[in-house]
Amino acid sequence: MKRTFAAVITAVTASTSIWLATSGSADAASMAAVAHAKPTPPTVPSAALLVVPKWTYQHGGKIAVIAICSERRDLRIITSTMLRYPVILREGGNLLIKIANQTNPGKYTITLWCVNSHHLIDALDVKQVTIYKRFGRFKQPTPPGLPKHFKANVTVTAGPPAPAPKPHGKKKRR
Repeated sequence: MKRTFAAVITAVTASTSIWLATSGSADAASMAAVAHAKPTPPTVPSAALLVVPKWTYQHGGKIAVIAICSERRDLRIITSTMLRYPVILREGGNLLIKIANQTNPGKYTITLWCVNSHHLIDALDVKQVTIYKRFGRFKQPTPPGLPKHFKANVTVTAGPPAPAPKPHGKKKRR
């Protein structure tokens, strides 16, 4: 009886230790499997466009445009109907737009395109700016200033839209 009781205790102890050893490693294995099962999410390219101030006057107004792309090597292209042509920012993302007298008052949208090395648009952002007409003798508020530490990489003067291209070809005789 003593031998069988001792054998039972030995068997129970051994099975318990084996069970604990496998369950601990199973927990570690399951934790490792969970860690490997969830891959890190891929980074989605993003674009951020900051336009300061949101409004300005027609003659002598200035708009600071700060373009940020999440991918460092992306080309930053800024377009707007107030600009004659799209502006390509190669070295930095700071653009200063000087508003000329020929710019019509109204609301304009400024668009940022982040273009990768394969010439595909990764991300884009759109902001809106309002340009008001300055009335001579009426008292109007002063426009908000540019950011304190803003340094422009490119300066552009806003003007009328670009002229339409002339069609090439034969002229019709009458």
